[in-house]
Amino acid sequence: MSFDGSIGSQGRAGGDAARGDIMNEIPVVRTRPRMSARAVREVAAAAELGALVLTLLASTLVIEKWYADTVAALVMSGALWIGGYFVLTYRFTDAAESVVGRDLLAGRLGNWLKAALLVVIFAFSTKTSQDLSRLWFAASAGLGLVAIAVARMAVWMAFSSSRREGAGTRIGVYGVGGDLADVELRLRANALGTFVGVFDDAAQDASAAPGEGLSRLVERARQGEVDAVVINLPWHQEERIRHIVRQLETVNVDVLLLPPAALAEHGVMRLARVGQLNALALYTRPADGVAALIKTCMDRLVALAALVLLSPLLAAVALAIRLESPGPILFRQYRCGLNNQPFTMWKFRSMYAEAADRNADRLVTRNDNRITKVGAIIRKLSIDELPQLFNVLNGSMSLVGPRPHAYGAKAADRLYEDVVDRYAARHRMKPGLTGLAQVRGFRGNTLHETDIRNRVESDLEYMERWSLSLDLSILMRTAFVLFWQRNAY
Repeated sequence: MSFDGSIGSQGRAGGDAARGDIMNEIPVVRTRPRMSARAVREVAAAAELGALVLTLLASTLVIEKWYADTVAALVMSGALWIGGYFVLTYRFTDAAESVVGRDLLAGRLGNWLKAALLVVIFAFSTKTSQDLSRLWFAASAGLGLVAIAVARMAVWMAFSSSRREGAGTRIGVYGVGGDLADVELRLRANALGTFVGVFDDAAQDASAAPGEGLSRLVERARQGEVDAVVINLPWHQEERIRHIVRQLETVNVDVLLLPPAALAEHGVMRLARVGQLNALALYTRPADGVAALIKTCMDRLVALAALVLLSPLLAAVALAIRLESPGPILFRQYRCGLNNQPFTMWKFRSMYAEAADRNADRLVTRNDNRITKVGAIIRKLSIDELPQLFNVLNGSMSLVGPRPHAYGAKAADRLYEDVVDRYAARHRMKPGLTGLAQVRGFRGNTLHETDIRNRVESDLEYMERWSLSLDLSILMRTAFVLFWQRNAY
C-alpha cells in the first residue's frame, strides 16, 4: 500500500545543514536479511519445481530410455503435468497457505493427481497416449507424490529453523483502539510473520508497553526490527493518522491502515480509480468484460456437449422414474438466482409426486420415506442435478457458482437470510451446478447454523477470488468429490 505525501516537515525546514546533522545522528545498523512471505513462497515453489523436474527426468531416463519417437510427447506431457500442478497449488492460495496451510500436504498431493488427469485428457485428445507407457505414468505419479512430500518437509524445516532466528515479516501495531485483542490474535496467527508488539503514545492501559510510542516505533523500524506497521486507529482521527504516516514514511517499512469494523466485514478491499478520484472498492463485479464473456461461452458449450454425451443416461433415468412411480419426470422449483431474482430450476424427480416439497419446508433426511428407490440412487450420485444443464443453456445458471437455494430453506429452523447477515451477497453471480462450497464438502442438510455459514463463506470467497482457472479447478475437483461424498442422500 502506498501513501501520497512528502517527507516530514522536519526534513524540509532544517535545510541541507540540518539534514546533514540528522544523517550523522542515525547509527549505521547492519541487519540480517529476512525472508518475506513472498520469498518463502518462491523458495517453496522452486524446491517443488526442482524436485518434480528431477522426478519426471528420472522416470523418463529409467523407463522410456529417451526413445526418439516419444521425446516430444514426454516433454509436452511433463510440462503440462507440472504446470497444472503449480496452477492448482499456487494460483488459489496466499503465501502462508501455500507453505504452512493446515491441509497443505494432502491438498498438494491431490493437486498432483488432478494434474495427472490433465495429462491423460491431453494424451487422448492429441492421440499421443500410445507414446506414453503406463509404467512411466504410474512411476511418475508415485515418485511425484514422494518428491512433493520431501520438498515440502524440507522447506518447512528450513523455514521453522529460520523463523526461530527472526526470519519472516516483523509486524507492529500502532494504536490500541478498536478490537485490539482480535487484531493481535490474527497477527500472531500469521504463519509467515512475527508479531513485534503494540505501540501508542496515548495508551492508558497495559496494551502498549511504557515508552513504546511512535518515536520508539520509528527507531526500531530504522534499526531493522520492524518490517510492517498496522495502524489501528479510528478513521475520523485524520490529523493523527496523517502525522503517523508522515513519520513512518521516513523509514523503510510497509504501512497499512485497518478499516473500520463496518467495512472490514466486506472482505477484500482495493483502491480503485473512478474518474479523477481515488476510492475504496468494497465490491467489484466478480466476472466482467472479456472474462465474463468467456465464462458464458464455456458454460453454453460445455453444457451442450454434456447433454449430448449424457443423453443415453438422461433417457435411462427418465424411463426409470416414469416406471417406478406416477408423476412428472422433472421437478421444478423457484430458486434465488442472479441479483436475487427468482428462476425456475429443474431436477429429476426423486420423491413420490404427492410428497414433493416445493417450498423446502422439510429437510431431507437419511432413509427419508418420501424418496423413491430410483431417487435414492440418483441423489447419492448427484445425477438428479443433471437437468440443470438446461438451466445453464438458457443462461439462468452457470457451471460453477454458488448453489441456488430454495426460498424457504432453513438452518436450525431459521431462514438462511436470518442466520447469515450477508446471505444475499452470494447472489451477485449466477448460481452454479457446483461451487467452491461443494468441493470443500459443505453440502447436504443444514441442521446447524454453521452448515449454512460455511457455505456462504465459501461462496463469498469464490466471488472474491473468481477466475476462469478457478472455475476449471472446481470442475476437476467436483469429479473427484462425487466418488466419496458422504452428505448426499
